[in-house]
Amino acid sequence: MITSRSSEPRSIVEAGRLLRNGSWTVAELTAASLAHARRLQPLLNSLITITSEYATSRAAVLDAELSTGTDRGVLHGIPIVHKDLIDTAAIRTTCGSRYFEQRVPSEDATVVTRLEQAGCVMIGKANLKELAAGGSGDNARFGPVRNPWDRSRSAGGSSSGSAVAIAAGICLGATGSDSGGSIRGPASWNGIVGIRPTQGLVSRRGCFARSYSFDCVGPMARTVADAALLLTAMAGHDARDPASVNRPREDYGKAIGRTVSGQRVGIVADFSFVDIEPAVASVMDTAIASLERLGVRVQAVQIPAITREFDYRTLFDILQYEFARILGPDYFACEDRDRMFGRFVHANMARGARVDDATYRRALESRTPAIRSIRSCFDDVDALLTPSQPFVAQPFDAPDEVFDRCRQFMLPFSFAGLPSISVPCGFDAGGLPVGLQLVCDLFEESRMISLADALAARMAQPERAPPL
Repeated sequence: MITSRSSEPRSIVEAGRLLRNGSWTVAELTAASLAHARRLQPLLNSLITITSEYATSRAAVLDAELSTGTDRGVLHGIPIVHKDLIDTAAIRTTCGSRYFEQRVPSEDATVVTRLEQAGCVMIGKANLKELAAGGSGDNARFGPVRNPWDRSRSAGGSSSGSAVAIAAGICLGATGSDSGGSIRGPASWNGIVGIRPTQGLVSRRGCFARSYSFDCVGPMARTVADAALLLTAMAGHDARDPASVNRPREDYGKAIGRTVSGQRVGIVADFSFVDIEPAVASVMDTAIASLERLGVRVQAVQIPAITREFDYRTLFDILQYEFARILGPDYFACEDRDRMFGRFVHANMARGARVDDATYRRALESRTPAIRSIRSCFDDVDALLTPSQPFVAQPFDAPDEVFDRCRQFMLPFSFAGLPSISVPCGFDAGGLPVGLQLVCDLFEESRMISLADALAARMAQPERAPPL
């Protein structure tokens, strides 16, 4: 077996080439991923369950298929992890909670089925913020997920383990879920790519619901090209998901390498540069200059709906109201809930209970005109550029309000159901990653991916790896 870390594929695209030219087998790639998972688990705590037996058996099947000429496509033999609130048949799905610790689903979530059909190999279930309730990346039952760039700092939440597993080289792709930034936030703090698709593009069936109005499932990967390949496999109508949108499927990989000259990118006045630390502002300035050198026209836009009416604090109340109603039957029926749930879940439930029905109804009634107002900016620009996070990864003991502020650039676009992507664009002086967010109009994933790919390539720095 190949054991040199430097010879291992660093991307899905590279792995596909090596698997098909005989340099690697699926079994070897899977064994290497499992070895990394076991070695790094004590340091990073990125996984809740390592599925060694399943992955080894699956790899043998996929190798046999390749040997007889059956190729499932670009994801054939690619090791991935699933966030542990996404159901996997006969493999426990804990939602990161003591309450659901022994829960074993009887059926795969739709995204798991689709990625398995595409040839992926699940090597584990990723640790997360309990019940996706928060952005700090710690976990009351399974322990904190540690950022591989600085293990004293948070990996972000709630898709913490998914991001860390990719950044640390444990796997090449992952699933995450995103209500207020749970894919994009950890992607930013771990120096990887995370896509929140248009709401309804990817099925949520079989995924624990945090919020009916905000939840999305999406891909996480090391490169924009890899994330595009995963999204292509994940997307598509699902008749068993009432929120699923029925529209023709696209190959998002075709967006990679497209010219972006002539595109228009908006900087949101009184928003894109508000309350961000200097390192993030510096990366934003560099990104704007880079886009302009690519022939992109960068201009200011006004979006009053997100700068005056619906800031992240107001929107978070809506999310918490729904979370309290979703979890409520289990939570209040649990006689030992003080022990079975962590403090962030208790705090979320209390905050959700404080939002009255009338306030919630008014917020939902205002959603359609607010979305129309936000989308009107795309008459003038093709995409928006903001930071993903206002600052780099924070220490675990940072105040709760600091982690609440992680949502400020992400939650408004979740509210609008718009597609957005976090792209790694640099590092601060201490070597911590900085991610930027691109947002496009509904179902404009291809445009968003082409811009993100061009920006990432232009902002590329010498290859860095976490100091593990």
